[in-house]
Amino acid sequence: MPNLRQNIITGEWVVIAPERAKRPEDFVIEKKEKTKEMPKDCPFCVPGPAYQTKIIETPNIYVIPNKFPSFIPEDAILEQGGDLYPSYKALGYHEVVILKNHLVDLQDISVAVMDELFYLYQERIKKHLQDAAVEYSMVIQNHGEDSGASIGHPHSQIFASSILPTYISREFKGAKKYFREHKNCVFCDLVKFEKEKAARIVLENNTYIAFCFFAARFPFEIWILPKNHQNYFEQIGKSLRIGLAQIMSSILKLLDRKLHDPAYNFFIHTSPPEEYGGKEFYHWHIEITPRLSKYGGYELGSGTIIDIVSPEKAAWFFNNDQMES
Repeated sequence: MPNLRQNIITGEWVVIAPERAKRPEDFVIEKKEKTKEMPKDCPFCVPGPAYQTKIIETPNIYVIPNKFPSFIPEDAILEQGGDLYPSYKALGYHEVVILKNHLVDLQDISVAVMDELFYLYQERIKKHLQDAAVEYSMVIQNHGEDSGASIGHPHSQIFASSILPTYISREFKGAKKYFREHKNCVFCDLVKFEKEKAARIVLENNTYIAFCFFAARFPFEIWILPKNHQNYFEQIGKSLRIGLAQIMSSILKLLDRKLHDPAYNFFIHTSPPEEYGGKEFYHWHIEITPRLSKYGGYELGSGTIIDIVSPEKAAWFFNNDQMES
């Protein structure tokens, strides 16, 4: 039977309607053989044109400014919207974080290289926030064509904007409201509740928990949260970063093995800058959203998402091998 579920943080509703789909295993895509040949014209391969514009590099990764940025650090001519439509310069930074090895995806890299990747994310976020014009810096990963990835070479992007993004603002306001009413961080309560119920947990280690979110917007959506209250992803130290690299590596390998390398996005939601407050109630986290279904007219027209795989069935599928093909 379909049921309405509310995101306790943002207040948004989703419909969980598993009867509209088949079994979870029917989402397993056809397994593709990975190419073992280096392409001749990839712009991201070293020492190609992208590498020549690098801002910073480590042994396995380099960072460049996006050639077609959504946010720019300098002033630009702006088409005004007049008195009716607010319109501002899109100030900020838009960078691409690129693995040097074209033939590996994130599920293939070692924990050490995953840690190296997270380290670079941290360094770039901290650098962006030194600019007074920047209000927020967000890491995103697009993997596969259905995720919006336009270049096959493995890479992430960082968007540093002069606004607080809409979804982060909703999370922040919702977490603040929950704290006023319950005197607890809502994310900390999510960790406690998921551990007690154990119905949606996918993986955990000493410092992090990964679970299928109760009000999932996508089939097999997974959230990773620190078990202890932490505000800023960019401020976690080496040991916590290694723990994160371990659980992220395991989750991406699990997606690859169980769903045959689906397209997915992930986002790192860190706390807004200190002047926003939030020390007691906002808790950084990662949201991983496999792209195995498409939004229809109702989702687009109403803003209410219909998820056709229940989070409980998704977690069961990840934790059991009986249905694996």
